Amino acid sequence: MIIEQNIRLVVSDLDGTLLSASNELETSVLQTIESYRAQGGYFTIATGRPLVTAMPIVKKLKIDLPIILCNGAVIVQSGQVIEQYNFLLSSLTDLLSEAHHNGLAVLMFCQSHVYIFGHTSDTVVYEEKEVIACEKLSFDLGKWRELQAEKVILMGEFRLSQSLWEKQCSVTKSRFEAFQSEYNYLEIVDKKCNKGKAVAFVASKLGIRREQIMTIGNERNDLPMYAYSRIGAAVANSREELLQAADYICSKPYGQGVIEVMERFAMKEAFMSGKKNKGDDA
Repeated sequence: MIIEQNIRLVVSDLDGTLLSASNELETSVLQTIESYRAQGGYFTIATGRPLVTAMPIVKKLKIDLPIILCNGAVIVQSGQVIEQYNFLLSSLTDLLSEAHHNGLAVLMFCQSHVYIFGHTSDTVVYEEKEVIACEKLSFDLGKWRELQAEKVILMGEFRLSQSLWEKQCSVTKSRFEAFQSEYNYLEIVDKKCNKGKAVAFVASKLGIRREQIMTIGNERNDLPMYAYSRIGAAVANSREELLQAADYICSKPYGQGVIEVMERFAMKEAFMSGKKNKGDDA
């Protein structure tokens, strides 16, 4: 079977996209990915997760290609870091201080560790979802400022996180980028990295042109992938901004949407002309 549109590389987000609503990797999704590989296609992930929480899923997916982690700040292949962008937390001292004192959870991602200043209801949910125990650091001692981080999440009321970011942006915007990745997550990374730039890096290593790439996502942090790839697909449960930007809108949510778009554009003969609307006949 000829791979549709010569799509040689499919890159999918994890949470809210490839995984089910209960954060499970469904058997039917795995089977579709295996079928795509059997046709000669390449499949990998681009996630906000760090390696420690992404690895169990990577093992189930049997990915041996580079994987994109921490929203593009880290790229790993076979357990080894091949590209990384990090920063001293002291660069965000004022923002993180304000966030902490305003009751937001501050999650600091430093290699295999996720540090917090204290538990909130949001961090409890995060730990259960990601199957990880966050490590507590003393805010007052200030040693956290000396740590190198790949990314930071402000977790809680998003409008509050956004207002604090905008208040500090005269200082932070020159070096950092912030975006929403979940309804209550404001993620902050080095401006030199995002999922789109990471997809370009991976494609270059594989010798794949951008017109041979399809990306699939559901949140605002997936937008840079759309800009780089030939086909940017949004699963049905995506945020409105993603639905507006997508080349194709799946009629199905989560992993079933991934199956839908892979079958339509990566594994079948079909022709894509213009934007497809949610609910279009396949």
